[in-house]
Amino acid sequence: MLQDYQFELRVADLDDIKHLIAIEEAVYLGQAPWTTDDFYNEIIRYDVRLYLIIKKNQQVIGFVGAAYQRPTQDIHITNIAILPIWQNKGLGTILLHEIIKVAKRMHVQTLSLEARKSNNLAVALYERLGFKKVGIKSRYYLDNREDAISMEKKVEYPKSRH
Repeated sequence: MLQDYQFELRVADLDDIKHLIAIEEAVYLGQAPWTTDDFYNEIIRYDVRLYLIIKKNQQVIGFVGAAYQRPTQDIHITNIAILPIWQNKGLGTILLHEIIKVAKRMHVQTLSLEARKSNNLAVALYERLGFKKVGIKSRYYLDNREDAISMEKKVEYPKSRH
């Protein structure tokens, strides 16, 4: 499936914000939950935020955002979206694997995220990657007050030999 394609994966910059908004509009039926200012304020915090984009033929087709939570040694996945025509092809998995690699390099303890209660495909993806349901946030989403499922993945490291 994806082996027939070549993709570019890189860190997002401010010039990519228009693409992130366009992806959100495509995913969320014309309503981008995050504004240009939201993305700007995230991307400029390069010391504690990481936004990765995936491109095909110079078109940004997906992205993932993550926030480093120093006090809890957690990387919180803030946002992930793939253009609808590229969904269910493994690109979300690729992006999440990259964030997991970053987490391991940083020696954090956990990765965390929220998923819409109704988004069964996303929840199944996160569970396949080792995330566990740890709670519910009632009326979490501003657009429709839907509940969110809080999920967490413990970062595993090889046991040291003493």
